[in-house]
Amino acid sequence: MQFAHFDNDLALRLVIAIDQYIRRNYPKPVGIKVIHHGLPIIRFLMAGRKESPWLERKERTVLESGHSSLYVYTQKDRETQFAKWAEDEHYAICGGGFTIIEDSKITGAICVSGLTHLEDHKVITEVLKQMI
Repeated sequence: MQFAHFDNDLALRLVIAIDQYIRRNYPKPVGIKVIHHGLPIIRFLMAGRKESPWLERKERTVLESGHSSLYVYTQKDRETQFAKWAEDEHYAICGGGFTIIEDSKITGAICVSGLTHLEDHKVITEVLKQMI
């Protein structure tokens, strides 16, 4: 999924849409983070969600791999750079981190944490399908 243009206003609309999707479909609070061009645009913790390192870990995984964190999860057992990340606490080898792509270039990441890692990924992709 690619954006023709991504900016702070779109990031805000995206986070609101993720928040609404979570409230309709899941009983748990999540953390949401959007980073764009190296700047943290939004970090939102739903009521009841405590601070944790998972959003940053997913962000690092996405930005350094150039792929969603779920893609990295599927590659972790292969002979790739990702195999060594599985033992490194700075990375999240699980779903919930997604690339922001504009003009075929990765310009940021969307991260969700608080559900199962597959649900974290699904939330992002379902909301993006509705928005794009």
